[in-house]
Amino acid sequence: MPKKILYESAIHQLLWAGKRLQARVRSVRPAAQDPLSSWLAALAFQNPGPGAVLVTWSAPAPGSHTIALKNAKFYTRGDAEPHYQRQAAAGLTFADDRVMDANEAYFDGELRAMLAAAGLFDEATLKVIFPATDHTVSDLSDVHDRKQAEELFHDEWAASEDVTQINVRHRNEACTAPEMRHIRQRLGDLRGRTLLDVGCGLGEASVYFAMEGAIVTATDISPGMCRATERLASANGVSLTTHVSAIEDLGLKRDQQFDVIYTGNTLHHADIAETLENILPHLKRDGIFVSWDPVAYNPIINIYRTIATKVRTEDEHPLRLRDIRAVTSCFASSEVSWFWLTSQLIFMLMVVAQFRSPNKERFWKKVIDEADSWAWLYRPLAALDRVLIGVLPVLGPLCWNVVIVAKSPRLRRAVPDAPSPTSFSSVQPAG
Repeated sequence: MPKKILYESAIHQLLWAGKRLQARVRSVRPAAQDPLSSWLAALAFQNPGPGAVLVTWSAPAPGSHTIALKNAKFYTRGDAEPHYQRQAAAGLTFADDRVMDANEAYFDGELRAMLAAAGLFDEATLKVIFPATDHTVSDLSDVHDRKQAEELFHDEWAASEDVTQINVRHRNEACTAPEMRHIRQRLGDLRGRTLLDVGCGLGEASVYFAMEGAIVTATDISPGMCRATERLASANGVSLTTHVSAIEDLGLKRDQQFDVIYTGNTLHHADIAETLENILPHLKRDGIFVSWDPVAYNPIINIYRTIATKVRTEDEHPLRLRDIRAVTSCFASSEVSWFWLTSQLIFMLMVVAQFRSPNKERFWKKVIDEADSWAWLYRPLAALDRVLIGVLPVLGPLCWNVVIVAKSPRLRRAVPDAPSPTSFSSVQPAG
């Protein structure tokens, strides 16, 4: 968001906090005079530097307060009417907007600090007119809690998407979706099989598996993502069950088990040991576990990650070899496949040749949607990747993504120590 718009939006949010406060004051002290109107109208605002708003006042006690914008979260396009229209079309109400709830709580807290410094209300009155609530957080700095940060981030993402426009089959079968094509081949006939999608996101995989005949339960930490998955399923004429939960604590019935557990682009958001301990009891003894996630070692991709801060969360941790071993060691058999080695050239061309910003687009989604445009380059590079990784398996960890397909879980309470790298097989990536 441009700095000027961010500055003006912060002022707007603070003044709206003042209006909310006026309503609370009238409800708590209906007979009292309203001292807020004139005080709010007399506030002066300055921009002392990037990411800050300086607010000053002259009465009752002169003072100032600096609002640090890094602790607030704004939508990419601001708090404009189109956002609310998209929410309404998506079936969301204002009460469902957890990002806005948290942002309102932050500016309410800033206003409270200003009122205390100005001496406009005594502390007892402030406690009454700023009651604690269950559905907001007092400060967005509290979002350093990983689970809450993930929930807020993905709720916002879900509210910004029109899932009815997603071509589910293309998202999973395009030439530039090698991970899903590989997984689909390994799963075989899904008709009548129970499948748990952990971290379902917008639901592209969940709905795809349901279209292939699976009986799908989709979970996500984000209520907004679960609702998006339901809408996508409805738009494609299939049914599934959604369940709001974090990957480390699914909250499913203890005896509920599945033929397949799939988790796509999710493990790198979670505590892997805690996740495995939680989900393995829900996989049948002859069941299949499949996952795919980004890998930590490619220096070019790591530069991309430092730039693309708007489309990812701070707590993501791309998988390392020890993480992969921790997963595979929990199964009697497993295979590891690597994807996107030289074919990463496509993402570089998006930046240097097409001048596209990784902060404005999710490249890993766009490369699938634009598969027809990139097929001429992707196909030969993917073939080269297969040759290179087949000859030099050590190059596998330099790929963007890793896919794990594992069978016959060892149902243990705790994750065992990671064995040596030779305990899992490295297979060539699918073309």
